[in-house]
Amino acid sequence: MAALPGKPIRSKVGIGRPTGPLARRLAWAGGGLIVIAVLALADHRFGLKGVIALPFAVAVLAYAVQRPGTTIAAVVAATIICEGVGFGLLHFTAHLYSHVYRNLTLLDALVAIAVAGALLHTLANGRQPLLPRPLALPLAVLGLAMVSGLVIGHASGGGSLRYLVVSEHVLGYLLTVPIAVASLRLPTSDLKRVLALGYGLAVLKSLEGLAELAVGHGPLVEGSTRITFYEPTANWVVMVALLAALGAKVAGQRLPRLVAATLPLLLASLLLSYRRSFWIAFALAIVVVLILGSSAGLRRALLVAALGCAGAIWLAGSVAVQGQNPILRRVTSLNPTALKNNPEDFYRIAEQENVLAAIAEHPITGLGINVPWRADAQVLPVEHVEGREYTHDAALWFWLKLGLLGLLAYIGVVIGSITVALRSWRTATDPLLKAFALASTAALITVPVLDVTAAFTGVEQRFTLVVAAQIGLLTLIWRASSAVPAPIPPSAG
Repeated sequence: MAALPGKPIRSKVGIGRPTGPLARRLAWAGGGLIVIAVLALADHRFGLKGVIALPFAVAVLAYAVQRPGTTIAAVVAATIICEGVGFGLLHFTAHLYSHVYRNLTLLDALVAIAVAGALLHTLANGRQPLLPRPLALPLAVLGLAMVSGLVIGHASGGGSLRYLVVSEHVLGYLLTVPIAVASLRLPTSDLKRVLALGYGLAVLKSLEGLAELAVGHGPLVEGSTRITFYEPTANWVVMVALLAALGAKVAGQRLPRLVAATLPLLLASLLLSYRRSFWIAFALAIVVVLILGSSAGLRRALLVAALGCAGAIWLAGSVAVQGQNPILRRVTSLNPTALKNNPEDFYRIAEQENVLAAIAEHPITGLGINVPWRADAQVLPVEHVEGREYTHDAALWFWLKLGLLGLLAYIGVVIGSITVALRSWRTATDPLLKAFALASTAALITVPVLDVTAAFTGVEQRFTLVVAAQIGLLTLIWRASSAVPAPIPPSAG
């Protein structure tokens, strides 16, 4: 007898009914034993904190499976909002980056839950995780480089394999977060809500940074000048928001009054960060937005103008500007002849020469994860804590730690990310999505500029997470703009 749709098939075999309750009891008993065993393991490994945290983690994971988009958005938003220990206002937010196990932080745990929830939700709905096509090969190379870094690091005394695995947690963001975000199924309306949330967070960070500056809590630069944000994440979010507004104006769109009213706050926050790398990146990104977003004839004129501006800036930097204005001092410090008067810049030059010497000793394999460089090609003016496990150039960091595969992975991830952004911009039809994709294209082009002054991509936890999520979001825009519209399950958000 055929079963009716939606109705379970019930067996009429004699022993079927009496064994049903027994099977359920055995299942409950087995489940209870598993729970007790897991709690005992958590208590043995982490103490009472582990016992308390485990049910919370299970509940968050269950929610993440049901609402993966919301979970990922919440984790990324919390990362943008919460500053580290060096931020004076709302310093309690630094607990998000407290270590819970070896090198792993609370943020790592939340990211793992969010990624696992998104992937489980994808598989439960009969779909396969989506890998952004331009990033397929770079991420595969990155995975191989991470394995190589583990093996070489373990053989060179970097620590146990388990310790080295958790030491690659930030690199894991690059490997998993774009796939998790790209695997979501979000309608255009939800994508626009995410972008509106992102702009709101940029305004919030601007207000937060200006308040930090006003009360005198900001870090010092040039000896006596307080700044808004030294960490890169807030400056990146603010820069992308400004570029998106510029992209919308170039496309002839009318900005909402609230957006137009808050643009001065964003610009002031970025300017008063006194981060020279972000000033240069922002200037370059503006040129890219104007060139890509303008007509062909105007593009050529803007390119000539950009070259002229670059020459003017170089000439201006070669002229000694007198005065106490900290902005002028930061601008003139871009002049290479001023490096000898800047101890921190001199340190970075000496560090780079030592790193290059260390790479020359192991150009193929690199040193491995958690293995410090020991080259002394140049005498360092000062020794920083754990400074010999770090380099200010991200491309050199990948090469130093992960070998030649690491360098190729970094180059591939940068090029692949820009390709995803470009395709999103070209295919997007919604004005808001198109402006964000154009802004992201320009911003991602400047990532190598930022990574030359400090290793951000794959090294700095917050920046890497935000950029990885941004790449996944761009993939969603690309897919939503080029694919045939399909019903979206309500549980994807």
